[in-house]
Amino acid sequence: MKPIRKEYPRIRRYVKHGKTYYRVDLRRKHYVGVKTQNFTNLEDAKTFAKGIAEKVVKQGLNSIATIGTDSRVKVWAEQCAFFGKTVEDAISLALKQFASEKSKMETPYASELLSVWLDDKISNPLKPLRPRSLKEIRKMANVFKKQFGTMRIAEINAQYVEHFIKGKAVSNRSRKNILSYLSQFFNWAIKKQHITISNPAKHIEITVTTGTPQFFTVEQCEEILSKVSGNVVMPYFAICLFAGVRPDEAKRMTWGNINLKSNEISLPASITKTKRPRLFEMEPNLVEWLKKANKEEPLIAVNLRKLSAKALLGLSFDWIQDGMRHSFATFYHAKPNSSLDDLRKIMGNSPSVIEKFYKGTITKSEVEKFWNITPDSIQKKEACSNASAGA
Repeated sequence: MKPIRKEYPRIRRYVKHGKTYYRVDLRRKHYVGVKTQNFTNLEDAKTFAKGIAEKVVKQGLNSIATIGTDSRVKVWAEQCAFFGKTVEDAISLALKQFASEKSKMETPYASELLSVWLDDKISNPLKPLRPRSLKEIRKMANVFKKQFGTMRIAEINAQYVEHFIKGKAVSNRSRKNILSYLSQFFNWAIKKQHITISNPAKHIEITVTTGTPQFFTVEQCEEILSKVSGNVVMPYFAICLFAGVRPDEAKRMTWGNINLKSNEISLPASITKTKRPRLFEMEPNLVEWLKKANKEEPLIAVNLRKLSAKALLGLSFDWIQDGMRHSFATFYHAKPNSSLDDLRKIMGNSPSVIEKFYKGTITKSEVEKFWNITPDSIQKKEACSNASAGA
């Protein structure tokens, strides 16, 4: 055996079965304890030997007399040997595990970082968010705080995230939306160097089955416009139905966005969802509806939500979420000589998104009826209906 340390206790290196060991020799006159301790790592052997030497100097030889005499050590050695390991290997592995756990417990609580994330999103002047986006982020931050708030951020792993997502009693589309926000939060925390772990939401896959988009029939569109005709909320519904403008975009519009001389709608980047401007020509029936509107009133009524709910009381059908935009996409695409590219320019979506989420299927006869819905056609239909009722 090759000597490594010459002073007490000595360290010698030896090879057994192709593996290198380091033996600390504790033998000394009047010492009655275990004679040697073996290590697979030289630094561990040196640390142990140094500790023994210091202890003997301070407390005498008797202070180390019990080293290795505990019967449990023998049992542990036998258990480790079954796996081809030594007690030192087990201790080394345990220390690494302890260090990992300690490192996790030193990371911030998820609730703390979620608050910082929310503040950063709200106050970042380089990436200002619209009110609706801020509202959704606040909502998601509160959902995540409720679920993960008491956990250290490094304790949240992919299995825990997947369990959380599976447990949400919502559609897969909603689950995917929740997962997206959670992934954004972890990406932010990593980018800001608040944590060094990998994103536990990154590789979780959710399959979303997309059906045929729902839209309003011609009769339902006529009923909607009949109820809002002559009302200050009429321009909003006409624009959403016959121009496909997103509801939140339409709510930010003014008469300054409408040009009744060129029959165009101009949506600046400041009001569009994509923050890209759009300019397109209005359909003839939309022009007629807007010409009927009172130009002395705002284009979009101030108390739109309450007034719309009041105007639409007694609808004979259930309201479809984003149904007006779906209806526009469906009827516009079915027009003769129309194209997805034309629709993309008007709606501000890619053709693939329009195909997947907005465009339904409609017959040619229904298409013609839709684009002939005008204030006059509604008035005539109401007159016929009243005449029939009085007969």
